[in-house]
Amino acid sequence: MRKQKFLLLIVGLSLGLSVLIGYINPQKVFGQIPLPDDATLITRRRAEVAANFEVAAPTRPLRPVERVRRDTFGDVGMTPVKTLAQLDRLFYPSVPNSVRERILEGSEFFTTPNVVEEGFGSMAMQTRCAGCHLNSVESVPNEGLLTGISNVSRAGRTVPTNFSFTSGDTRVNGGRAPGMRLDPVEPDGTVDLNRLSLRTNPELNELDGVNSTGRTAAFTVMGDFSPSTNYFDALNNVVNPISGIAQNFGGFLQHVRPPSAQLRDKFGLDCKPDAIPSIAEDRNLVGFNPTTGISELGFRRGITELAGPPYIGRGLIEAIPNQDIINAVDTNDTRGDNSSIKTGLLQCIGDCITGQVNMIPSNIPPSQLVSRQDERLATGVGRFGLRANGSEMLQFILGGMFGSLSMTNVFSPLEQNIANPAIAPYNSGCRNEIADGPAPADFELPVSTPFSERNFLRATAPPEFGRNLLAVLRSKDPSRPLPGNNPAARVQRGAQLFGVDLVAFANRMIANKMPSGGDGLDPNAINQSDRMVGCVNCHIPVQRTGQSPAAGDPSLGPDGQALVDALSYRWAPLFSDIIIHRGPTIDAERFAPTPRDPILVSRAEVVRPGQAGQGAGGSNAATFTTYDLTRNLSSDSFTNQQGTAKGDQFRTAPLVGIGRSGPPFLHDARVFLSTLNRDTTPAGTVTTNSEVTNAPLVVRNVDNALLAAIELHDLPAPDDSKTSTLPGGGCPVPPGGKVVNKIGNVVDYGPSPKDVICPPYSSPLSTTHRGEAREVMARFRSLTPNDQQAIVDFLREL
Repeated sequence: MRKQKFLLLIVGLSLGLSVLIGYINPQKVFGQIPLPDDATLITRRRAEVAANFEVAAPTRPLRPVERVRRDTFGDVGMTPVKTLAQLDRLFYPSVPNSVRERILEGSEFFTTPNVVEEGFGSMAMQTRCAGCHLNSVESVPNEGLLTGISNVSRAGRTVPTNFSFTSGDTRVNGGRAPGMRLDPVEPDGTVDLNRLSLRTNPELNELDGVNSTGRTAAFTVMGDFSPSTNYFDALNNVVNPISGIAQNFGGFLQHVRPPSAQLRDKFGLDCKPDAIPSIAEDRNLVGFNPTTGISELGFRRGITELAGPPYIGRGLIEAIPNQDIINAVDTNDTRGDNSSIKTGLLQCIGDCITGQVNMIPSNIPPSQLVSRQDERLATGVGRFGLRANGSEMLQFILGGMFGSLSMTNVFSPLEQNIANPAIAPYNSGCRNEIADGPAPADFELPVSTPFSERNFLRATAPPEFGRNLLAVLRSKDPSRPLPGNNPAARVQRGAQLFGVDLVAFANRMIANKMPSGGDGLDPNAINQSDRMVGCVNCHIPVQRTGQSPAAGDPSLGPDGQALVDALSYRWAPLFSDIIIHRGPTIDAERFAPTPRDPILVSRAEVVRPGQAGQGAGGSNAATFTTYDLTRNLSSDSFTNQQGTAKGDQFRTAPLVGIGRSGPPFLHDARVFLSTLNRDTTPAGTVTTNSEVTNAPLVVRNVDNALLAAIELHDLPAPDDSKTSTLPGGGCPVPPGGKVVNKIGNVVDYGPSPKDVICPPYSSPLSTTHRGEAREVMARFRSLTPNDQQAIVDFLREL
């Protein structure tokens, strides 16, 4: 009894002290642990930007990276992440609670909806950071996918976006959202799926991408692009150095979900979704020539969607040595690769893969470096972002606070642009209401929040591998072929076809596997004697880390070294070279003033690869009306830091955790799979293997979503004698060879659409427009359906 009273006394004193400190200074206390003051964090920020987050080669022995239990990884529920129990399903196991408690501020901010009274809006895309990571809300069941909403889920998509509807008008109505409300979570943390606009506003027909807006959390980047100078005018009131014109149409992002009702009720404001200006309204596009796709000033419209990826292993990416990223480039394609299945179809010196480091310049003009020193971002080697257009994580954290939430802090003090009513009067009744600065504490977000959110991303670990891959890696000789066609044998075969040296991979992933004197094998776990398909040429299996830039971060507290140790001197299974590569291009789609309206194509659902029905005729189980996946991946619109990237270049997506995070896939989430419509209007395209060319592919499960994502690494194969005769088979040419968008512009594929969409391998267009993966994809298409499925099985184990 005496012991119980003593414990109650200790608990009471602890709570009382916490309340007292919180009363004195509520901004600086979280989870009973005092956070560093503003001056300390600002000093740290200035020092790390000056050092540019450069990482040197490791000087200590490397160890396998820690991983989180697979079956519970990311399953944190839909409510905000603000408990240590939830962090257990995300964080490196060795990170102590004393550090985790300091990170709860960041995890709660990332996952909690904001309110206008605290400065949220007036222009916005989501109510919280996690609003761009909602794919688990409609993920298909029984596929081993995440069930929670957090940083490790990704942007969702139900159907393609129709820009003929979302563009809107700049005079009266503004734009429209592709899905008015996608997030079921309220600011108080409650979850109610009945509040989604699908249910509250069925008249919007959000699932109809042909006759309405479509539905996705991917965000739209808009502006004007000059191909001759590689300059992108974001239409955000910055003077265009080529035209001398400054236009404010609210770019570079189209904010489609402002908190209109709350702003009206609280402040009497009338804030509408951003509209995309028409060609006729845009002074850069005067004299626009539909044939050349260029205006008199040399500009064309650039519109693309970008989708929030799963933030898995970002702290490891931050710790890759700069030189290792630079060394991945093969500018003249002289490095080549050894492969037993080279096709000889493409005229390349080596493997056709060259790559480029996106070099990031200063975001602040030289004349303002002193006056705006706290807004500076790191420069140099890009490693973060869909185009590797950032050298550091905080750039994207601040970008999300600014671009998605329109909330300010000392490092990003500007409010989001509202279109100039003189040229776009639809939002003349909208303004930013909450005052900002100049003192750090006067902004809408405290200095500590971006630091804590960055630590939230840093501390998020990869999941453990699937049990079949683990069985292979833990075996005495992972390279020894397993007998039969059991799941582990298929995963082993898939990894080898991918180009992985399984012995080297096992030695770097399984504790105590590495021989004491090293193994003498490829440090990236690439099978240098036979890369086979050669997926590893871009998706490098293992990266090494040096000392993490998190070292010495005061926001982590006195036990912060534990997180630094979890990130430093590790072998990391990221499956990415972190550089940018050219992807497939179809000029008719790339140069169109607005993206092609979605079209529906009837396609047969073929039996799983390797089974009956994969021949040129074959049999099918059912026919579905599918949204045709466009095959062009190039787009000439850029976020606020373009760096040296071109419109056809994107970073190799890290595949770590892909088997748990699941679809949608690619930079704009175009390869979608949703429980809401997979049985009615799923995604569809064509796929090729050794038995059939351009067979219809209907995306109704994760396997086919992965197969579609692989297929879209290249333009479709040219039709031949093995071309499928099933409904929806053959080169995916739109009816009539063109698509007339509802707002009038035409996406015209010319007199010979097949030669544009599925160019012969021997044609010059294959060299210039198929992208860097063309040889690797030719090898993939030469595989049997069973071998292609083996690669898919392997990916699902990551």
